Amino acid sequence: MKTKQYIRKISFSVILALTIGIAYGQGGSPSYTDGLTIKLDSTGQKYVRFLVWTDFRARYSELNPGTAVNGIAKDNMLDFSVRQFRFALYSQLSQRYLVLGTIGIDNQSFSSGGSAGGGNTGNGGATFNGTLGKKPSLYVHELWNEYTIVPDNDFATHKRNFASLYIGTGLHYWVGISRMSSLSSFNFLAIDAPIYNWPLIDNSDQLGRQVGIYLKGVVGPVTYRWAVNKPFTVITPAVAYAKPNAPELNYAVDNNANGNLSTTGYAAWQFFDKENTLVPYTTGTYVGTKKVLNIGVGYYYTGKGTTTQVNNTATSPLINHNISIWAADVFADLPFGGKRQNWAFTGYSVYYHDDFGPNYLRNGSIMNENVGPAQNYTGVVSQAGYGNVAPIIGTGSSWFTQVGLLLPKTLLKTDVVRLQPFAEYSLQQFERYGSSKFTWWSAGGNVYLDGHHAKISFKYQTRPIVVNNQQAFSKGSYVIATQVFL
Repeated sequence: MKTKQYIRKISFSVILALTIGIAYGQGGSPSYTDGLTIKLDSTGQKYVRFLVWTDFRARYSELNPGTAVNGIAKDNMLDFSVRQFRFALYSQLSQRYLVLGTIGIDNQSFSSGGSAGGGNTGNGGATFNGTLGKKPSLYVHELWNEYTIVPDNDFATHKRNFASLYIGTGLHYWVGISRMSSLSSFNFLAIDAPIYNWPLIDNSDQLGRQVGIYLKGVVGPVTYRWAVNKPFTVITPAVAYAKPNAPELNYAVDNNANGNLSTTGYAAWQFFDKENTLVPYTTGTYVGTKKVLNIGVGYYYTGKGTTTQVNNTATSPLINHNISIWAADVFADLPFGGKRQNWAFTGYSVYYHDDFGPNYLRNGSIMNENVGPAQNYTGVVSQAGYGNVAPIIGTGSSWFTQVGLLLPKTLLKTDVVRLQPFAEYSLQQFERYGSSKFTWWSAGGNVYLDGHHAKISFKYQTRPIVVNNQQAFSKGSYVIATQVFL
């Protein structure tokens, strides 16, 4: 009897190590196993896992023409920021029940990410009208629970089932469109994402999440997720454009006052190693610890998500438009050269087709801090705006590709510290700008001190400057990021 109990305990411990140690997107460290885990019984079947990670950045940016920062004309700017802080926990008190919650902050800098109640002293003054940087609000990024109908691995034999099914509810990240639309924020290949992988970001979603019901699981080599959600309300008022600059066709704006549900899904064929799907976060690079080749397709749809005007007046009746997005992608993470050298190639490529309605366009950036037009500037300006802003999301198409090469262990003669150069390329076309193409690229590298658990990354990335509805030239930013994940 004791022998059977011991074998059962060891067997479950192996499964627990696999599900917990791998769950949060592959840390890429051979020494990091259970992490901050509290086992609530002698078998380990009941547990609580805590995760903490933070990302600090230093950035030197070439600013868009005619930019003022805090009212002072600037051609460039150096800033420091807390790009993200996360505290997450998930727990299983039964093999069939899982709950997960995450809180954190984003994008705190000298003049962004702060709260309105952060205090005027050192925060711009009592009459300051710009963005704030102090005392950012800690908020819930996601909170969901899940029930197992058919598990990935049989509870009794621990053998993998041909098909599995889980159902969950809450503010969740089990969304579709592409692999990168559910990307983990602590194992990026290239410091960050292109942003348009989250086409609804902080409009009708909350940092890529919506509230709803999801299904997920596997069927043979295919992993799938599907959800029906209630998008967050976005009501953009009608805009009357001044002549002679009124557009020939009205521009669609976010307005989902009709309150329609959304559906979203993604499925991927896994040719080699099977990825863990305990939690929704996909991995940017496995740092040579897994052999993966996946091809996937996904979509997002909601009715009456944007509007245009019948005519060019502020009181014009509105016309509703559906939001329809689909994508196809391929991800490869392929170690080679044997265990002694452990080279690895990482590659990801995705195509998005976005339809938000006529001429819909969103300009954006990461941490564009209290910028505006410089006084007395008479030169060319970007149609996207000031600071480091550029067109990122709109009705049209986008193609994004990134590649990385993990250099061999023998280079530094250590199994711990690893080097990984990478590069990215983006090509977009927006209906708003006709046949014009918009591109950007980046190049940089990762220094892994202990996989994704401790790393330093750096890169240079360009962005398009839009003049006369086309890319006239580019500006860029140099970024250094440090990350710790526990």
